[in-house]
This record gives sequence, C-alpha cells and structure tokens, in this order.
Amino acid sequence: MNKKESKKKYVSSKWIKTLALIKNTDLKTYIPETRKANFESVNEMLNKHHVVYVKPSRGSLGKGVMRIKKTNENEEIIYEWQQDLEVKQYSSYNALYNDLSHHIQKTKRLHIVQKGIDMVKYKDRSADIRVMVQQNTNSEWEVTGIIARLSHPKKVVTNISSGGIICNIETLINHLCQYDNNLIEKLKWIGLETAKQMNKTYPNMKESGLDIALDQNLHPWILEVNTKPSVIPFTRLEDKSIIEKIVLYGKDYGRHYYLKPKFDVKGNRIIKPKKRSRKGGKGITNILENTHPEKRQKVAKPFPRKYKRYRKRIPSKKVIL
Repeated sequence: MNKKESKKKYVSSKWIKTLALIKNTDLKTYIPETRKANFESVNEMLNKHHVVYVKPSRGSLGKGVMRIKKTNENEEIIYEWQQDLEVKQYSSYNALYNDLSHHIQKTKRLHIVQKGIDMVKYKDRSADIRVMVQQNTNSEWEVTGIIARLSHPKKVVTNISSGGIICNIETLINHLCQYDNNLIEKLKWIGLETAKQMNKTYPNMKESGLDIALDQNLHPWILEVNTKPSVIPFTRLEDKSIIEKIVLYGKDYGRHYYLKPKFDVKGNRIIKPKKRSRKGGKGITNILENTHPEKRQKVAKPFPRKYKRYRKRIPSKKVIL
C-alpha cells in the first residue's frame, strides 16, 4: 500500500477492508469467509456454505446485495437468487451465474461473495447489530453506541432505507436469552479491536461503524466495517445522551453528521415540499396563492412587452446641393 492510500480517512472498498482485518489473528474467528466473486469462487462457496451473499465491493445502504441459496428438494438441486423483493429460481448453476455475471458486468464494479450467516430473528425480522466506535477527546478508542437493526420481513438487508427498523440492544438480547453482559462486552471488544486494527493501516481513521450478525449459537460475525458510518439510527433512541456523545466526539476530529432522517420509522422515504420560486411573474402568483384572500394586496402587473413606446419620428431634412 502506497503512502497516499495509508493517509485516507475513509475507505469504501469492502474487499480492501477485509484484507486489513484478517491480518489480526484474534479477529479471524469473527470474520466470515470472503472472496472476490467469480464463476469458481461463488460455486465453491455455495457447495461449502449453501447460502452466500454477493455484494458490490463499493456501495452503501444495502444497495445491490444479493442472497443466493443452494437447496436440495426431492433429490433435485435448486438455486435461489433474491435481491430486494425479487426472487428467482434456477435448475443449474450455469444458468444462475449467467444472470449474475450479466448483473455484475452491468454495474461495472468488483463484487465479493461472503459466507451467509443464519442470523437471529426478532418478530420475524432478521437482526444485526451496529457498533459505533470513535476516538474520544483524549484520542483513545471508545464504544459510543450499540443498536440493533431489524430487516424488512421479506428482504435480506437490515438498512432503514430498505424498510428496516431499529431496536434497543437490550430488547434484542433479552429476547434471545436472559440479559447477558458477557455478550455485550464481547461486542464492545470486537468493535475496539477492529477500530485499532483498521487504524494501524489507516492512521487518519477516527471512527468505525461495525455491522455484526449473531448466528443461532449467538456467535458474532463482522459483516462489514463502515469508515464513514451514518448515525441517524442513534437519533431514534430514547436515550439522547448517546447521539450527543457521538456528535461531540465527531466534532472534535472534524466530522459533521447529517442528522435529518431521509426515511421514517417504517422505512418510507420522507418527501420534502419543493420550494417555489419567487422570481418573475410566477413568483407574484405563488405569493398571492399562499396568502389569505382577504389579506391579498393588489400587485401591479408588469407592463406587457408587446406594447412598446416609440419616439416620435422626425423626418430627416434633405440637403440640396
């Protein structure tokens, strides 16, 4: 890695971040097998894990994430591909990969294939956990927030933009088992260790947002590390001291967060009213429409362009020589 790359504050490539993480032997047991997506790697991963996720190496908000399953029904192998609400089934791997390859080429992006985790569920929604880690005012790494995210019942990602909702981490843990402080401490340790490891490769990195999944045995798996994480989910917690601390630490190292949500609690996009122009004749009409009829003031209409004043023409005097 050259000096220019190491000076980066933010890293968007999931593949590069995975390569940086696997250097830490203590974190290896929490990192699902991840490879570059191609004909051989996807096939080998499906044969080994039966469920995999294929996603663009660069991207956010869960866009472009696909889940591929290999099942054996009545001694017949079936491949199932799901993206968003669209589900397709194939009878052969070649047919599946033809469509997958076409999709990858269309996006013109490197894709990775990752081992699928059988995530825990809450209220028929798949759940994962966001762990926010930041450098505090003393330049020490600190876990400033942990929150659970629940997916749309029929989708494969937990992002709010895809219909996901947030949940208190205590509520999720109590649902899975009696409140286990050891599990919370393990999540915090994974968050801190990941941030420190990423900081070794990228010294200018000041924060990390980890997406962690729990399998049916409550074993944590690091799905992704966000180096420029959104903090909007934390604004929806009742405890406002969490988001206040996140904003305070971010301000200290020069990060300013956008705290206005683009999606409501049900995952629907919030549509902002368009501002009307106040220039020209249309602006006068808009101002009149927005006022009460009794309070409207008479506005002088602009002089029509078709009526122009012409100076009185004075006939030129002919000069006789």
